[in-house]
This record gives sequence, structure tokens and C-alpha cells, in this order.
Amino acid sequence: MKSLSSTSYIYRLDQIGNPLQVPLLAGLADVYVDGKYILSTNIATGPTKGQMELRLGVEQAIKVARNMSYQEARYGETLVAFNELHHQIQIDRANCLSREARIEVRERLPISGEDAKVDIQSDRVLPEWEKYEQEERGVPIRGGYRWRVQLPGGEHRTVSVQYTIKTFVDSELVDGNRRE
Repeated sequence: MKSLSSTSYIYRLDQIGNPLQVPLLAGLADVYVDGKYILSTNIATGPTKGQMELRLGVEQAIKVARNMSYQEARYGETLVAFNELHHQIQIDRANCLSREARIEVRERLPISGEDAKVDIQSDRVLPEWEKYEQEERGVPIRGGYRWRVQLPGGEHRTVSVQYTIKTFVDSELVDGNRRE
């Protein structure tokens, strides 16, 4: 399961294999889980004996909340003074299912331009995450990361990141000093 955008929804995805000796053609598919109808969806053409991603809609039994806090501090009073913009993002997840769920949480950190006089550093990440550039979706991004975690049924867990943007006092972030 993955959070696919900056929304607070968890989307169910499944990797399925094409068991046929021929390509599986694109079209409408009815999806059943444990003999119960779940939804109808369009599937893409699947290669012979290949893997396909099947999107199954929003999973209502997994709740997610993204909370962000921000604090600005000024350092130095002499010739050179800096602003440090301390950010903390906390993403809480609750699994109301009776079974374990594999969840992928995606987040992006700001990227400084080539000539920018700004330093961005990740201060603390719990648990560890990995770089994610979403090249498989054909729309690469910069500054992307993801957590891939297991969430037992009935459990509540948190992932978090703290990062700092350091600028000269007389600098301004492009597009304003947006925090979200």
C-alpha cells in the first residue's frame, strides 16, 4: 500500500503476475477479494509472464495524518547572520485491519538551486528511509524519499523527519517562505 500523492489517503495496490503464455490485453477487470466484489478497474496490457500493478482504490481501514511543525531561529549578530528554518514532519499511520499491511510513505525535501546561497540538511529521520525519484512512473522528481514499512493489524506507528534550511538573513525563499 502506498500514499500516492500529497493527500492523506492510503491507496491499495497489488502486484499481479500474468500467468498466460500471451500478453494480457488492456481492458476492464472486476476485482474480487475472498469471493466478494470490490471494484471494477482498468488494467494496462501485461507482458507474457510479466508483473503488473493493479490499483484497488482507497483503503478506508488505514488512516494517515501528516503533521508539520516549524521554528525559525536567527544566528549571528555581526557581519554575517543566518536564519535557520527548522522543520519537523511527522506522519502517523493507524492500521484498523485485522492483518498486517505493507505501507510505502513518500515525502519530498526542498532542493536548493545551483546558485542559491542556502543549505538544506536532513537532521533526523526515523526510521531510516531511501531516496525515491519515481522514475518508474515516467515523471522523475528531485528531493524524493520513501519509507517502506510493515504495519501490524490494529497498530499505530509514526515515521518522521527533521530538516533545516539555512539562509543568510537578507535572503528569501523563492515562492515565499511556504511551510507546507
